Amino acid sequence: MRKSRSLALVAGFALLCGIATAIFLAVRGKIEPVEEAMQPGRYDVRTGSRFLPLPENPFQAPHVRELSVPPFADATSVWGATGRDARGNIWVGVSASTPGMSAHLLRYDPEADTWRDGGAVVEKLEAAGRYRKGEGQIKIHSKIVPADDGQLYFASADEEGESDVTMVPPRWGGHLWRISPRDFQWEHLLAVPEALVAASGSGRYVYALGYWGHVLYQHDISGGTTRRVVVGSVHGHASRNFLTDASGHAYVPRLSMQPAGKILAELVEYDSDLRELASTPLDFYLGKGSLESNHGIVGLAYLVDGRMVFTTDRGQLYLIEPKRDSHAVVTAVGWFHPEGEAYAPSLFSFDGKSLLAGVTQRAGRYEWVVFDLATHISGAFAIDTKDLRKVLLYGSISRDDAGRFYVAGWASNESGGQRPLILQITAPP
Repeated sequence: MRKSRSLALVAGFALLCGIATAIFLAVRGKIEPVEEAMQPGRYDVRTGSRFLPLPENPFQAPHVRELSVPPFADATSVWGATGRDARGNIWVGVSASTPGMSAHLLRYDPEADTWRDGGAVVEKLEAAGRYRKGEGQIKIHSKIVPADDGQLYFASADEEGESDVTMVPPRWGGHLWRISPRDFQWEHLLAVPEALVAASGSGRYVYALGYWGHVLYQHDISGGTTRRVVVGSVHGHASRNFLTDASGHAYVPRLSMQPAGKILAELVEYDSDLRELASTPLDFYLGKGSLESNHGIVGLAYLVDGRMVFTTDRGQLYLIEPKRDSHAVVTAVGWFHPEGEAYAPSLFSFDGKSLLAGVTQRAGRYEWVVFDLATHISGAFAIDTKDLRKVLLYGSISRDDAGRFYVAGWASNESGGQRPLILQITAPP
């Protein structure tokens, strides 16, 4: 009896997926072509995206392959720190965990299936004459961001001595860097007292976000100048990501205390002069649990017409529509997962128009979710975690030239500790 019911459920689910695909294909044919935000192909490079033709049936479980990450002392995890260069190479920041140790920046060549270690943060501080005795920089937590000068930008940070209760920043603060993807030469740009947890860019402007208090730094690559603004946060909360648009506007969460102890979460839009243009309440930003354990904005993706999408810690999907003569319109689209709230730390765009995908975690289960912005049709499919134990898939937005997606995090190692994990995900044809 149970077997018959299981077979019936499987058949029913397959039928629903087939219907979803049919509706998606029908609607896709009626969608008008969107206006390119920039010259064809250039927007891909600026945002570190890759837009490719849609698969015939995207509503299926993908193929998963684990990549062998080059080892180094104290390597622990990849906290969503990925990016791609103009040649299609994937860049990964691998973090350490022990005070005084160092994160490394690695490059993966998808065509050759080879890795190269681009160097450790602490050794690069020494080379730049910025090292302080005992200093550690255990995290590269930010995305690796391309800019118009052909360089890749990213941030490093430490955690020694920090406190999300007393709002004490880490002893060694954070640093903003850039690296040449051609010759692997690092350049130190900025040292700050905050831990820099996220980075984003628009071509000319590179932004980094620090805690505590959501301090936003802007680096202008045309003149090498840097500015800052305090966006605001409370109780040790730090968003893991934020966004920038093609005009250099930054979109950053702000948390503030309201009467009766209520906390207001907003998405604040800053122009390239760091002037606040607008703020939009984020009703689905905060969930249960402590503020410091809430990751804020987690997944994000860019669309070819300049719009952007992101997911919150709770798994709500939001759409940002920039306007030429006004502030952007920010809209709550709905739950990314078809069954409601789910942690959704990775987000990808297939062709840059309507179809999105990403890995979610719900009730201890990882799934590959496909979501169509035009119809709000979505499907969730079990993802193969390769029999790994105690896996945490943290997130990514990176995709290679062949259309494969990269999701990163950590898994248990043989001694019961953690080791870096990178999964290469291929959607069905």
